[in-house]
Amino acid sequence: MKKLLCASLVAIVLMSVVSCDNNTNIPKPGATGKIGELLVIIDKFYWDSEVGDTIRSIFEKPYPGLANPEKYFTLIPVANSSFLPIMQKHRNILLLSISPELTESKLTISRDLWAKPQIVLNAVGADMSSVAKVLDEKREYMINLYEQAELERQSANVKAFSDTMIHRKIKERFNIDFHVPSGYYTLMRNDADFVWLETQSNHNSIGVFVYAYPFVDDSTFTVNYLVNKRDMIMKEKVHGSRDSSWMTTTKFIMPELEIKSFKGLQYGEMRGLWELVNDFMGGPFISRSYIDEKERRIVTVEGYVFAPRFDKRDYVRRVLGIINTFSFGDSKTEE
Repeated sequence: MKKLLCASLVAIVLMSVVSCDNNTNIPKPGATGKIGELLVIIDKFYWDSEVGDTIRSIFEKPYPGLANPEKYFTLIPVANSSFLPIMQKHRNILLLSISPELTESKLTISRDLWAKPQIVLNAVGADMSSVAKVLDEKREYMINLYEQAELERQSANVKAFSDTMIHRKIKERFNIDFHVPSGYYTLMRNDADFVWLETQSNHNSIGVFVYAYPFVDDSTFTVNYLVNKRDMIMKEKVHGSRDSSWMTTTKFIMPELEIKSFKGLQYGEMRGLWELVNDFMGGPFISRSYIDEKERRIVTVEGYVFAPRFDKRDYVRRVLGIINTFSFGDSKTEE
């Protein structure tokens, strides 16, 4: 009975907050938590049940495009009795409301409920099986929602701290809008059709490429074509510590390509691994290649990560936050 009461209290608190949320004059505090964290409000009894198993199977699957498996999200289970007001400000929250008094099983979403920006999902049901079923049916929806929220946060930070000089130069060079945050001062390469920017710390680096080439036909959007084009450009433009070393695409794990469309713009998103020929460096990369029909060209924005001592997942999210700022003029291509 105590477990059922605690579970239903979350739903009651959630409804009461929503009912009071019409007062838009009250400013919301900034969301807390690290990139990729997901707070799961669930008692240990349910965390050790099929409900917990379902949650782990959804959010702990491997993040795409990495050499070594890393969980999609870092789950932090918190008992209902420990869900204090300070925790309500977390960026990503999943609530579980299980009680026989609940006649409908469903998943609801609240944005910026207790903080901003924030995503709060609430899975409700009469028993464990019904809640587990709701979670299983909405697995792709949930993981995409939280992931997109992370990218939007990253892109907002990039734009807030955008390097105006770099933005202007890329605009002049490629006639696109593309933001890079302050700190990418190392202009490694600056050609008419290729720009290479990088930021470094003691043990890692994140780099960004912007390049363009003529559009021939729809065969552009195949893995082989994009990989061959990328390797040709990297061999010419991106060298290591010596000219006999250059960046290439790792072939024993071929990149994954997904064709996407947004507001009439088609692009290919490729995730894979890079390495240096005749050197010992490598890591993940992600690129988006857009068709610019007006100029009959392909514009590619790409980011890569080198962090041999660290997990790569959240570095990739930072890269995505940058390349997600790309747009042709007034047509925004943020997903």
